[in-house]
Amino acid sequence: MLQAITISRIIQVFIIFLGGGTFFLILSYLILRKNKKRINLTICGFFIFIFLGGLFNVIYALLTTHVDESIVVTLHIITYIFFCVAQIFLLLFNLILWKSEKLLTLKKQVIILSIYSAFLLVLFFIPEGVRINENTHYRPQWNLSFFIYANIVWIGCAMIPTLYTSLKLYKIFEDIKIKKRWRIYMIGTIMIYIELFGVGVMILINDPFLRQIWNIYDISVLIGAFFIYYGVVRQL
Repeated sequence: MLQAITISRIIQVFIIFLGGGTFFLILSYLILRKNKKRINLTICGFFIFIFLGGLFNVIYALLTTHVDESIVVTLHIITYIFFCVAQIFLLLFNLILWKSEKLLTLKKQVIILSIYSAFLLVLFFIPEGVRINENTHYRPQWNLSFFIYANIVWIGCAMIPTLYTSLKLYKIFEDIKIKKRWRIYMIGTIMIYIELFGVGVMILINDPFLRQIWNIYDISVLIGAFFIYYGVVRQL
């Protein structure tokens, strides 16, 4: 167990992912306390799925040396899928603001979420996509196919459309204060995207030294989350 959980791992999993995940959950509570409209529930989906990802990260980290590798790998993929699913809620939120709830019906939201999730579930079937064992120092390591497919899905289906719709909305907004807050929201989303992509790169190369350096940037997730919250709270 001491081999599996290093100081770097403790910082990343228990402080950043669990502590940060709890912070995301608190932000979702603040949004829902204000109003429980569908647009509020949609943006809360982002915060809640990040929390779930952080929670599962802690669970599989604790189980790493105590259960079969296949179980740990499954939990790791579930964790990553939660983080990726969170990103689609930012797009759905943007689409509601852009097109209104009447045009983007609940049925359409469910269809978009279901198709995106189906693409992500393919990650379970990539041969030897993830390894977590003594040879990887009990840290997850992806093969190149897993890394490429995962990033094609979330970047192509979530990140690029979200950035595009964010820019569209920024041009539509006329109020100076709203535009200023929206810029902060966009910065927050970009910080989250950098983190998600960077974590994938770190898992792919699995270099202990680079992982420790990346832990410094991991803290920016909390800043990014607050920027997203601060940027959209006026819209709700």
